[in-house]
Amino acid sequence: MQKNGMLFGFIALILLCGAFASYLLRSKIILAFFLLFGCVSLGMFLVFGFQSIVGILSSRQAKYSANVAASVLALCGIAVIINLLVVTKFDKAVDLTTDKWYTLSGQTLGILQKLDQEVKVSAFFSSNPQSETEKRQYDQAKDLLAMYHRQSSKVKIEFVDSYVQVKKVEEYGIRAHGTTVFEANGKKERVTVIDEQKFTSAILKVTREEEKKVYFLIGHGEKSTDDFDPMKGYHRVGDALENQGYLVENLSLSTQKKVPKDCTALVIAAPKSAFIGHEVNAVRRYLNHGGKLLLMLDPMIEAETNPNQPLIDLIASWGVQINNDYVLVLDPRFFYVLGGPSAPVVMDFEFHPIMRFQELPIIFQDVRSLTLQPKNAIKNVKISALTKISDQISVEGSWGETKQKNWQLAKYNVGEDTSPPLLMAVAVEEEDGVRIVVIGDSDFTSNLFLSSTGGGDFFLNSVNWLTLEEDLISISPIDPRSHSLRKMTANEVIFVQLMSIFLIPTFVFLTGVIVWWRRR
Repeated sequence: MQKNGMLFGFIALILLCGAFASYLLRSKIILAFFLLFGCVSLGMFLVFGFQSIVGILSSRQAKYSANVAASVLALCGIAVIINLLVVTKFDKAVDLTTDKWYTLSGQTLGILQKLDQEVKVSAFFSSNPQSETEKRQYDQAKDLLAMYHRQSSKVKIEFVDSYVQVKKVEEYGIRAHGTTVFEANGKKERVTVIDEQKFTSAILKVTREEEKKVYFLIGHGEKSTDDFDPMKGYHRVGDALENQGYLVENLSLSTQKKVPKDCTALVIAAPKSAFIGHEVNAVRRYLNHGGKLLLMLDPMIEAETNPNQPLIDLIASWGVQINNDYVLVLDPRFFYVLGGPSAPVVMDFEFHPIMRFQELPIIFQDVRSLTLQPKNAIKNVKISALTKISDQISVEGSWGETKQKNWQLAKYNVGEDTSPPLLMAVAVEEEDGVRIVVIGDSDFTSNLFLSSTGGGDFFLNSVNWLTLEEDLISISPIDPRSHSLRKMTANEVIFVQLMSIFLIPTFVFLTGVIVWWRRR
């Protein structure tokens, strides 16, 4: 009877393990089978092996085992308490992922460390997601916001169930599930996507005391933020600036006699027609009173008269000569294949706050060269190079072409063409607050190149430096590259689950039973 009881006990254990595996695999019919026969076997074990169970529990070995179990439980309890203390008092995390998915950018960390006021974050997500998409969004938001809170106790986070707490949803005017609201200084900023750039920009918007405006000059054929052309347009530039908390507006100096007082930075992007005298004077007065200017001029060597000459003369008075040429690079390592030698690629950057976080290469399309002439400046200025052609290229391999429009026929002519070093972007800083960035091209940050190259970061970083917002230097999103070899099939997933959850543990268990039975 006792042997039969033990046999029923082993059978019950195997059947109940099978029921657990069936539950995990969501197979209801097999689950019911294993559960039914498992319970029957367990009952038979209790009936036939009752005396054996009583004898085992009252034996000296059972007492020793109970003492060992109590010691193990006490040790586990101590480990749990220590872990709770570490988590609450020393909440640190180590990111071991290749792409640093769980690490905030240096720009965000700098902003969080400088927070001197509380920012309330209300994340409207379902606490019981009904779909895989909702669950994934909830997990992403929870992980990202936890990183913000870990870096600054000023960031207070609250998750609101958007399906249950209807009153709060109406109070905040939430229209889309998955909206995150940032609050400070009586201001609210809603973000409908889960993105570090968006979250950090929202924090800056609600904590910033003043709104900063970036004006784009229009009226001379300049690049416009209203242009949706996928190649040459600047619509995405406007969106990128707004994402960083700027107000973007157009400015026509033909209707206004001066640059508005609320202009934080003025952008002049590749004008094609000449400026009227009072327009150049308006820009000059703006700079003389501590203005901030981003000037981008495309090459015009084919034009008989240069319509941008008044602007070139204005910038020359600040120590920067804008050459009437376009840069050629014959070394295929340093030019854009689809653009040819007149489309240089810059991968090495000069030391300057604008270039501090620049990682991706910048692709220029027909770019002028610039020459530093600080002695010609009307004031005491500091002029810094930002980008230049690599020093690895010889004079014969790169120069500024001034005559031949077709680069295939161009040859370097001493005394006519511009010789290295070839600068393509410079920054000017004056002690009274004037800041100027001059770039010999405007296509590097167009809709085509804004996010696919480093052109977008370079443009945004330049604007942020001009507006004294170095902390806002562009945060580039992580490239979600897949490191998996291939996706598993449904049968392979089931096989792996059966092996790891059921077959391998069962094999180990049966091996132990056989060894125990033989030793008896």
